[in-house]
Amino acid sequence: MANIKDLKKDINFLLEEVIETCFLHYQLNEDKAKKEEIDQIIDDIIVTRNDLIHKINNPDKELKGSAQKKYFTELLNEMMGKADESFEKLGDFEKK
Repeated sequence: MANIKDLKKDINFLLEEVIETCFLHYQLNEDKAKKEEIDQIIDDIIVTRNDLIHKINNPDKELKGSAQKKYFTELLNEMMGKADESFEKLGDFEKK
């Protein structure tokens, strides 16, 4: 991780990709129930994005050195996990 600015850019980029994929699936699906599920995925991604940015902007002031690096690495892993989870949910639409 280079710096906080790059981490924020990575979060915005990846989660925007998830939302764009959701919009694509939204346009391709006619089923109203599937569209509601896609809306829920979009809502979850937006909440996750806002939560991660808030955590980045407001870290514990007592974190120093390796503890601070570990904190930001955990945030990065949380972002990756949420993106993977969302892409898996969207992939399940293809199987149905």
